[in-house]
Amino acid sequence: MTADATKSVVQQFYDAWNAGAIDFDLLVHPEITNHQPDREPETGLEPFRRAIEGVMRAVPDSTWTTLRLVAEGDFVVCHNLWSGRYDGTVFRGVPTTSGRPFSVEHIHIYRIKDGRLAEHWVVRDDLTMMQQIGAVPGS
Repeated sequence: MTADATKSVVQQFYDAWNAGAIDFDLLVHPEITNHQPDREPETGLEPFRRAIEGVMRAVPDSTWTTLRLVAEGDFVVCHNLWSGRYDGTVFRGVPTTSGRPFSVEHIHIYRIKDGRLAEHWVVRDDLTMMQQIGAVPGS
């Protein structure tokens, strides 16, 4: 795939998330591996779907704004801004008030295989999010 084609797969994923209707079978490889900073990697479409749908429930008005996409080979780096209202009462194990708005930057790295997301890593700004949603005091 070309760099533009791999970037397009990632952008389609975020566009679908913003619309609230991700076609996981179309956009995500059945053997995707999801790497998160706070847990062991998980492999498979269903664990990935559950993880994303859990975030979608916690932040039903999620808006992902792509700031830049960089592609090299089968890897795409997505620098984005995630905003919305957190509807949970606990975030990363810390109690918080439901319904508070947030806006944080993330870096997501994807490996594309057969035109679908096949591997995912994320660098999140959890501290800023926790401050914005009231889980920890701001600076």
